[in-house]
Amino acid sequence: MPDFLKLSSTKDVPVPKLLLEQIVGQENAAELIRKAAVQRRNVLLVGLPGTGKSMIAKAMSEIMPVQKLLDVLVYPNDEDQNNPAVKSVKAGDGQRILEQARLESRAQDDNMRVIGIILPMGWFLLSYVIWALKLVPDVVYAATLILGGFLMIGFALGSQMRMKVGIVVPKLLVNNAGKKVAPFFEATGARAGALLGDVRHDPLQCHYGFNELYIKLKNKKEGNSAPEFMKKPFAELWDEMRQKYPKEIIKVEKGYEAIMLPAEEKIYTLGYKNGKPVLSRILSLNRRSHEGELVDISLGQKKISLTPEHKVDVSDAEKEAAKISAGDRLIKLIREQLLAIAK
Repeated sequence: MPDFLKLSSTKDVPVPKLLLEQIVGQENAAELIRKAAVQRRNVLLVGLPGTGKSMIAKAMSEIMPVQKLLDVLVYPNDEDQNNPAVKSVKAGDGQRILEQARLESRAQDDNMRVIGIILPMGWFLLSYVIWALKLVPDVVYAATLILGGFLMIGFALGSQMRMKVGIVVPKLLVNNAGKKVAPFFEATGARAGALLGDVRHDPLQCHYGFNELYIKLKNKKEGNSAPEFMKKPFAELWDEMRQKYPKEIIKVEKGYEAIMLPAEEKIYTLGYKNGKPVLSRILSLNRRSHEGELVDISLGQKKISLTPEHKVDVSDAEKEAAKISAGDRLIKLIREQLLAIAK
């Protein structure tokens, strides 16, 4: 441990060479990936933006045992340009194959260029010798010079306009030459839904109490061991969370908005597990504007309006609201059941 009181600037602070040893504040995750790398296991990192998920993943790639790495070459396909030919070779051979193809292609171009110069010059020289020996008249000699000029122009234009066939230079798509660690490719998504799917704010699609959600209170009344909950409508809760966590708001196409809830926000809705209603923890609030007709679903004196694609849990399946029929059985909860869930 260096004596920080004797350091003149941050450049004097020793930085570990291994990225894993540079991780601060995520010691448990660092120890986990250390074990996972040795055992060659997969690790799923879930957290808010800025917690260091990408850094931890890259650190894991540095300590993973490297096995057989490959280079990937892509060759053009004249028959179908949308399906190029892909070839994988041993790491390091891809660069060698690419350089060899470039040399052969350059040599072929040089040979054609030399031929385009030598043939016209030989034609002119032969015409001059024949004319100097008085074997042909001046008119014929002039015609040979004109023909030689056309021949030179033809070679010059042909070398530029001809299609290059023969030596095909591939594209080195993946180059692992000289790499001592496992390759790392960061593919951070726009939002969590791209990886895990959209999480609905109400898995059971129940709207008991006019779409009210349940917020777990920290304090409990004396003599009561059951946790206390406060009911709050979704619209009111959305406005409150939006003002409280403005940096956690995610906005994407088609008016979709989501708020990733921190761990300290203990908000619940009603879920369904093993044939019984349970409290389900909410990890994010999301909403989307809708223009068009709504689907009304009635059960007794209760009615709810949903968008056509909104999914509803029935007794034995999950259906879109537009496909709900009179034969489907919805799950009905009464107040006594809800009070029993909270205990």
